[in-house]
Amino acid sequence: MRYINSHLEDWIESFLNNIGINEPSQLDKHTIANDLDIWIFYVNDTSHYVEINNLYTIFLNKNLSKEEQWQDFAHELCHIVRQSSKFTNFHLTKTLWNIYQERQANYFAYHFCIPTFMLIDLDLPKRPELAVLKVSNIFNVTPEFANHRLNLYYQKTFCQTRGVLYG
Repeated sequence: MRYINSHLEDWIESFLNNIGINEPSQLDKHTIANDLDIWIFYVNDTSHYVEINNLYTIFLNKNLSKEEQWQDFAHELCHIVRQSSKFTNFHLTKTLWNIYQERQANYFAYHFCIPTFMLIDLDLPKRPELAVLKVSNIFNVTPEFANHRLNLYYQKTFCQTRGVLYG
């Protein structure tokens, strides 16, 4: 069975390859931020980003685990690299648009922290709980995050093997 990437998965693979990241061990928020001229600061607040005159800073909650900080970094990075701050002529309310952006950023974070082109090369255990632990350790994410990402991956794989069109 051949896995068919979504547009987002292709975009993330290209993005990471363009900044020289090809292995899970290279997925490092400081290296990525440095390559993209993004500042990172650790704060006693919720994680968020700020843009001033096209200069970006990601503020990460210093009380989170390193895995949760990595996940939050990916979420905030999506806002920077995939979403423009200038929206015009949208028929969605601001609240609905914000909800959409947050969901898009969450989905991006799952695929960015655990890129499909790296996940597909892993020899995963058959037992789901062992697969979750392996992915969590390799990609430095929480087991809950790894579990959700594996569910996304397996759901798409399942649909593709049955000829179901799935994004």
